[in-house]
Order: sequence, then structure tokens, then C-alpha cells
Amino acid sequence: MFYGIRNLSPNLQKIPNRFSICLLIILSFLLLFIPEDLSNHIKLTAASPLAPVQKTISRTGNFFSNGVHKISSIFRSAAENKMLKEKIFNLQNEIIKQQNFITLLNQKLDTVSKFQKNWNKEEKPFIANIIGYETSNFRRSILIDIGKKHGVSINDVVVFETALVGRISAIGFTTSRVMLITDPASNVPSRFLKSRIQGIVQGESNARCSIKYIPRNTSVEEGDKVISSGIGGIFPQSLYIGDVVTVKEKSAQLFKEVTLKPRIDVSKLEYVLVVKNKISDLKE
Repeated sequence: MFYGIRNLSPNLQKIPNRFSICLLIILSFLLLFIPEDLSNHIKLTAASPLAPVQKTISRTGNFFSNGVHKISSIFRSAAENKMLKEKIFNLQNEIIKQQNFITLLNQKLDTVSKFQKNWNKEEKPFIANIIGYETSNFRRSILIDIGKKHGVSINDVVVFETALVGRISAIGFTTSRVMLITDPASNVPSRFLKSRIQGIVQGESNARCSIKYIPRNTSVEEGDKVISSGIGGIFPQSLYIGDVVTVKEKSAQLFKEVTLKPRIDVSKLEYVLVVKNKISDLKE
């Protein structure tokens, strides 16, 4: 008896499963023939309990998506701002560099123009940048960036506009040394602009010069202007050398002690003009 009931139990368990399958099949067929309006209503009714959950999931997803997008935008904007600042910084540097170049070029052209207008229209001087200074107790000179390669020679005259700076004393292939008029070894034949009295301007190594061989009986006053005389052939005449600052007389001396302040303060210059010396036997 028990054996028979145990054998029937699996069949009895399969009945609900078969019933469920049949029911689903019947419902599927019914849904195919239900009007569209009724079908949509059923779908909305079935989906309405899930609507709050769907909205929550959607909002949460949008929140995180927007957050990630904003964070990404912030980092991207920061990188772009840094790049833009670097570009602006570099452009500002380049603008300053170009402005300096243009300003210096205009000054050089103006200096050459004044030189040719006021001293020699036919002369075409070299423009040389100052690249070094020597200001020891015994020497006063500067180094410039032109030499044999550019056609410069020993004893070529160095000026700024129409004022005398010195002369070329040593020369290399691309550089030259200029002995300033304040160098103790420098001697420039000169004359006073008004009185026409002649003398020799000699360097004193202290940014000043003295005028040698001025007789005691001559009239010399502070502020008198001194120019090159052209005697000797090295320095052209009429170059402005400087102004008298002191005049002293000693009873035992035949000549006055006259101190001169050079017209040009070389420490404030960036460039000079080099004028070719016309006397061939003085060239290197």
C-alpha cells in the first residue's frame, strides 16, 4: 500500500507545474488579442509599483554621472588654465625682448643719423656692441663685438654720436679692445672750442682727463669745451671730448693744471660707433 502511494507522489507533484505552464500559454495568447489600449493599461499598472525605484536609480545614476563630468571638467579647466598662463608668460617675455630689440635698433639708427648729420655725411661707421669693461688702476678700456672679420683696424676711432670715446688698441678676428680717452696711455691732440688754444688730453684712470701743456698766461675757465684738433692724423678734428671742471695754477710751474670731464660716460653706453682711420701707415 505504501509502495503504491510513494510511486504516485511524483506524478501528483508535476500537476501544478503543468498547470502553471498551461496558464502562462493561455495568458500569452490572450494578450495577443487584447486591444492595444487595454494592453498599455496593464503594462502601466504592472510597472507603476516599480516607478519610484526606477526614478531613484535614474536620479542616482545622473547624479554620479554629472559629478564625474564636473570633476573631469575641473581638472581639464585647471590644466588648460595652467597651459594658457604659461603661453601668456612666454608671450610677455617675447614681447619685452622684441620691444628691447626695436628700441635699441632705433637708438642705433638715430645715433648714426646724428653722426652723419653733424659730423660727416659720407662716413659710414660700424655699429659695435660693448661686451666687456676693463677698469683697473692702470687701464681704462672696453671690449666690442667687431674685429678683423668686419674690417676693423688698429687706431680706428671710436665715437658716440659726435663725441670721442677712444681708439682701437688691440684687435681680434671678431672682437676688439678700445682704449678709452680716460686711459693713462691715451693722448689726444686737442684745442679749446672758443680760445682755440691747443693741448694734449691725457687720461687719468679715474673717469677724468687732464689737459697738458696749457701755458699759464692763457685764459681757461671752468665749463670751457674741448674738441679734438686733428693734429697727428689719428683722431679727426672737431670731435667733442669734454668740459673743463677745474683749473689750477702753481707759481713754480709753467703750465696750468686743467682737469676735464669727458663728454661720454662709457659706463652708461650699450654700443659705440667705429670710424675707419684714413692714414694707411697707422693701420695694422
